[in-house]
Amino acid sequence: MKINMYVLTGLMASFSIVLGVVENYIPTPVPAIRLGLSNVPILIMLYLTYARFAFLNALLKALIVPIFSASIIFKYSLGFPSTMMSFLFMAVFYKLFKNKLSIVTVSVIGATAHMVTQIIIVSLFYIKGLIYTNIAGILLLSAVISGILMGIISYKVVNNKQIQSMFQKCK
Repeated sequence: MKINMYVLTGLMASFSIVLGVVENYIPTPVPAIRLGLSNVPILIMLYLTYARFAFLNALLKALIVPIFSASIIFKYSLGFPSTMMSFLFMAVFYKLFKNKLSIVTVSVIGATAHMVTQIIIVSLFYIKGLIYTNIAGILLLSAVISGILMGIISYKVVNNKQIQSMFQKCK
């Protein structure tokens, strides 16, 4: 059965990577704002499998998506630490408060951790003082909104009986 879980992890990571690449080409009003579509497969893996498989999904996404982006070094410097921090926060909050927090809340925590990490990195290495500008507030608000939307999508998928059955067969 373990082979099936690795195959499923690979499929979900592929899905996450494709969503991440496609998302780079969706225009937004502020360049740093993204929907976070590529985090939906990670959340699904976190809720329907084990954290280690969700981590593999996040790691593969963080390593591969920047390769298909225009500015690979910039995307790695922001994307990799942000994705890892987002996953860490989602996994910890899911583990500690599994029965108390909804998937939407965990998604918002992950999106917020992702954006805070990016703001800190940009403030330290690219644009000094970004944390103290109005744009930081807009970015955090967008993270909360996208976290809610991606959490709702993840909730719908995770609570689908057919999808639950498919994941159970692979465990």
